[in-house]
Amino acid sequence: MSTKETTITTETDDTGNEIVTEIDTTITATAADGTETVAEITTTQGDEPGEIEGHVVVTETAPDGTETVYEVTTTQNADGTVTVEEENESLFEEVVEALFDTDGDDDDTEERDDTVESEVEFEEVEVVEVTTPEVGVPLEAAAFESSVETSDTSFIATPDIETSSESPEDTAAAEAEAAETAELEAHAEAAKDAQSAADDFIDQGDYAAAAEAREVAENEAGEAGDSSMLSAYDSSDLTSAAEKQEDAAHYEAQEAQFAQEGNYEAAREAADNAGYAVSDADSAAGGADHSGQADAEKYNMDWAVHEEKQADYYAENAAAYAADGDFENAERFADQAEDHQARADDFGDQGEHGSIQADYDPSSEVASGGGYDSTYDSTDVDTGFDAGVDTSVDTSVADTSYDAGTTEV
Repeated sequence: MSTKETTITTETDDTGNEIVTEIDTTITATAADGTETVAEITTTQGDEPGEIEGHVVVTETAPDGTETVYEVTTTQNADGTVTVEEENESLFEEVVEALFDTDGDDDDTEERDDTVESEVEFEEVEVVEVTTPEVGVPLEAAAFESSVETSDTSFIATPDIETSSESPEDTAAAEAEAAETAELEAHAEAAKDAQSAADDFIDQGDYAAAAEAREVAENEAGEAGDSSMLSAYDSSDLTSAAEKQEDAAHYEAQEAQFAQEGNYEAAREAADNAGYAVSDADSAAGGADHSGQADAEKYNMDWAVHEEKQADYYAENAAAYAADGDFENAERFADQAEDHQARADDFGDQGEHGSIQADYDPSSEVASGGGYDSTYDSTDVDTGFDAGVDTSVDTSVADTSYDAGTTEV
């Protein structure tokens, strides 16, 4: 009569997988004469990957209490070879024969082919998950080359899986790097858009809007860590240009008021100041020349001042002739004074800023009132990461159950 007890020890590795670490089996048999034989078989995973260690201790206790111990240690190496260490080989064979009621064959000792079947089977153990060959690989039973052998030496069939060669830490780092790269690229693209808008505003002469767009471009370029898309004129330059345009508008308003009052000298000075302010604005922004209108107004005011001075000259002479009683010359000079004043007023109308009679230079036309917001949108940034490896386990082809089959001793 014989009995068998099997204990399977498992543990969970660092990745959360449950693996078999040790199998302990105790077989007890009692002979007809009362001799009790106990075989203790322990199989464990070795210190090196792929190494399996087996340890068998057989203890025979005679009816008179005499105890005989036989021990075998085997090591299945990673390269598939098996190293066997055993003591008192002949005694071990006798014990096996007595334990399982078999006849030993001395002629077959060298080949170690004699086996005795036991009807005991290990219970099935389901492996939850297998990840990599180095971590979590289930134990394999040791193939003993002594008198103890197993007909099925595998505890768990190796599943057919595809797994990433990268660790979770590597994958997380790659995902973080991909997300950071995507965000930097999005900021760089927004900077390009803003700089393009600033260039368009400069072409239109809207330097205030250009300054706003350029500031956005500078901020986005800073976030991207790349300023290669930025042009030579920065937001400070464009802001200064916009301020000069405001100065020019102020002088243009003054020039129109002085022209309406007939103060052509003051109007000419205001037109001159407006032209300088416009030129300064264009220079600061790197824009086209928009000073043609102010120059035309100044030109007309120059002539208005000249004609007005002529009118004053003839009026003074007319008064002098009249005082001397030379009314004929007085009248002639008075007519000349009137003609020059009329021409002065005509030039004044042509030079008055905003007048419907004023000369118009289309090259001086500029836009105003523009604005710009960044095109960067964090919700549009694609931070997805594809490792390029299928890390799923194909359970349809992976047999993860355990069946040791029939043990032969």
